[in-house]
Amino acid sequence: MSTNGQSTAAQQAKRHQRALNIIKRWRLMDDDFMKRCFKDNIPAVECILRIIMEKPDLQVETVQIEDTIPNLSGHGIRMDVHATDSTGTEYDIEVQRADKGAGTKRARFNSSLLDLNSLRKGSGYEKLPESYVIFITENDVWQHGLARYHVNRIIEELNRPFEDGSHIIYVNGDYKGN
Repeated sequence: MSTNGQSTAAQQAKRHQRALNIIKRWRLMDDDFMKRCFKDNIPAVECILRIIMEKPDLQVETVQIEDTIPNLSGHGIRMDVHATDSTGTEYDIEVQRADKGAGTKRARFNSSLLDLNSLRKGSGYEKLPESYVIFITENDVWQHGLARYHVNRIIEELNRPFEDGSHIIYVNGDYKGN
């Protein structure tokens, strides 16, 4: 092999190694990488939701990346991943590296706009689908060492669930257990 051929092979090996080093740094917590992994990838979203929801038979029907829900009178949302399952349940999955981006008011707002966009004009409120806003956070934003934090409304005086079908889940990306 000529010197020129060896030089080209060495350059290709160097470029290949550089690309591998970049890929090794990628994680699903990186917004752009996560969106590429989940785009048009129902099995991947289904796998993540099965784990988070602890429902091995959950079947995802649709997935949209960066789905936007406008609000004609104010602030809208752009969901990282918007999915629906075979029962009609809707999921807004937000991947957050910064704790600030996973605030309680944002979770409430996203949940409200999911609802707003789900009910067609003339439909009864009982048609409103079950919904989950899921924040997958890099850090344990609640700082109690749990893998997940389920947020649901309760009737305080009765200490009973309100069961309105609206749920918020925080997934602790820093969790090291099972």
